[in-house]
Amino acid sequence: MYGNAEVYVRLLKIGYNRSFGSMCMQIMKKCLKSLNKAKKSYTRYEPITGQYICDKVQIDIKYVPQECIMFSSYGKKYYQITAIDEYSRMRVLEIVEEKSTFETGKFLDELESKFGFPLKTIQVDNGYEFVNDKEVTNKKSYFEETAEKKGYTVKRIRPYSPWQNGKVERSHREDGKILYANNKFYSKDELIKALKQHEDRYNNTAKTCLNFKSPYEIVIENKLLLDLY
Repeated sequence: MYGNAEVYVRLLKIGYNRSFGSMCMQIMKKCLKSLNKAKKSYTRYEPITGQYICDKVQIDIKYVPQECIMFSSYGKKYYQITAIDEYSRMRVLEIVEEKSTFETGKFLDELESKFGFPLKTIQVDNGYEFVNDKEVTNKKSYFEETAEKKGYTVKRIRPYSPWQNGKVERSHREDGKILYANNKFYSKDELIKALKQHEDRYNNTAKTCLNFKSPYEIVIENKLLLDLY
């Protein structure tokens, strides 16, 4: 469910001795899972990745599908705000009831304490729930004011270029398939609890980009290094 890296790590624990590449080939041969081939990029976009924990954090917001809300919401819509650290891939998730700079600003105000590391750069799209249109007004949104107050740099991606916020966008697609497509929620508390469990499971799942470690393992290793110095 969470990818080949986690499968490989679990197999190693029970005595599997083939390489990761060999395992992937076996999966392909037996048609247990088709591997997604990376699509060639035809843009000249050069991504700048975080060099250490919380050097650069991508933030986005997604709509919680109404089909999985089984309780009386009285016309309210629910949204999931997601922050993902580019270096460790650790994610922080939260459910809110409106798509606004007030909610994203509150989320940002508490984010550093949830990550446990100082934040530097926040990358977002050009949605009005994050930033104001510079061609319309020079006034900063509540989200931008919060970032300025805390000393963070806000980096906007190019308009109509969601792939530049690719890590958080991909994680949202996985949320849709894993969490929202397979569950029904009968209260807001149940929705929040399920999201928290989903967040914990994601952060404890091994990833190939982390050399078969989980985000939490990377965070713990870096905290230990900080303690040494």
